[in-house]
Amino acid sequence: MNNEPVAWISKFSLQYLEEGYDTKAYPKENEHANIPLYTHPAKTLTDDVVNELWAKSHEDGIAMQHGFTTQQHYFAHLILRKASEK
Repeated sequence: MNNEPVAWISKFSLQYLEEGYDTKAYPKENEHANIPLYTHPAKTLTDDVVNELWAKSHEDGIAMQHGFTTQQHYFAHLILRKASEK
């Protein structure tokens, strides 16, 4: 995986972020963008994989068997685990 930054921010914008204001990231070509934000692109899952995990999370009682209080918590866990495998 390429570990080059894919988004940058300026020192000025970083100051605004620390104060709770919204700001934006820039491509590297921007002359003021000098602080890397991300070292790799976001991991994505296909709709088929999401649908498969959704169905799995709906199996009778499986969320409780895995120690989750709701099916939604179990689904979120499945999604995050699958994304971290990529």
